[in-house]
Amino acid sequence: MNKKQDEIAKITIAELLKLEPKQSVKLSKEFIEALKPEASNYAIIILTPNTKIIRIIPTSSNKVYKVAIDIGRLTPDFLRKIGNLFLKLGLKALYSTGLCFVEDKCVFDGYIDSMEFETIEIEELKKEILSVEGITSVDISILEIT
Repeated sequence: MNKKQDEIAKITIAELLKLEPKQSVKLSKEFIEALKPEASNYAIIILTPNTKIIRIIPTSSNKVYKVAIDIGRLTPDFLRKIGNLFLKLGLKALYSTGLCFVEDKCVFDGYIDSMEFETIEIEELKKEILSVEGITSVDISILEIT
């Protein structure tokens, strides 16, 4: 294989795994090197059950906040308002997604590295999010390795 063909072959990295309850998934050195952020050994793994897609996202700390938002009534500019709020607060999400089950029931999840929360008070963030039209509740939980 020539050099150009070798570069094309490295667009993705794949391994076949056997999924077994209570067994660790071990990643090869090549995966770890490709995933590892410069400053740490941490990553969040997120499964989207309806698509069966797993994402592994490097993060700089051992703690990630999950911001789960229940949207009672989805407005056309919801994403813009949430995006502007996060921008105003200086929050950058590692990953975010949303889903509408029926016309009047939507949810939004965002995962944010704890480093982003150094200057943000959680209760104040909840108040700000709840002020966005259509939002009925917000839950902020912590995923942490101790």
